[in-house]
Amino acid sequence: MSGWLLAQLPQAMIRDQVLAGFVLGCEETVDSVVQHLDDLESKLDIELASPEMIAYLAGWLGIELQALTVADSEEGRIAQRRLIRAVGQNLGRRGTAIGLETLLAALTGGRADVSDSGGIFGPDDPVPAPDPTVRIKLDQAGRLSERQIRAVIENELPIGVRYTLTIHGGGTR
Repeated sequence: MSGWLLAQLPQAMIRDQVLAGFVLGCEETVDSVVQHLDDLESKLDIELASPEMIAYLAGWLGIELQALTVADSEEGRIAQRRLIRAVGQNLGRRGTAIGLETLLAALTGGRADVSDSGGIFGPDDPVPAPDPTVRIKLDQAGRLSERQIRAVIENELPIGVRYTLTIHGGGTR
């Protein structure tokens, strides 16, 4: 692409070697910026992003990848990408049962069920008694410890909300 900006100048300016050198320097700078902008989509695409970009996106979304996954294996890198995708897609649902279900499913690689007493009720609908306990059932813990799962849950639930956690085969905790 060299010369594209210089070619737009009047002939008298092109003949000036100092000005031509300055314009070519500007071209090189603009070309590198354009190249980065052209690559931006692939850098932000979770499936194509480099490990460094995955770590950056995780930090931007507030995810501590090292605490939750191990990136030394292909399975770990797949888990990181799955987690970032789930968090990114559910930012608008954060703090809701469906948002927590999606996040826990992405973290554990299994099914997650979250239920609470909240809801939308019409004027003639029976309203259940208030119960500030959220019930969470996981099919599996994946590669996470119970402590890691609890840390994620406590970070996602509103302050003052209690929860019970059941991990398949592990009982209620």
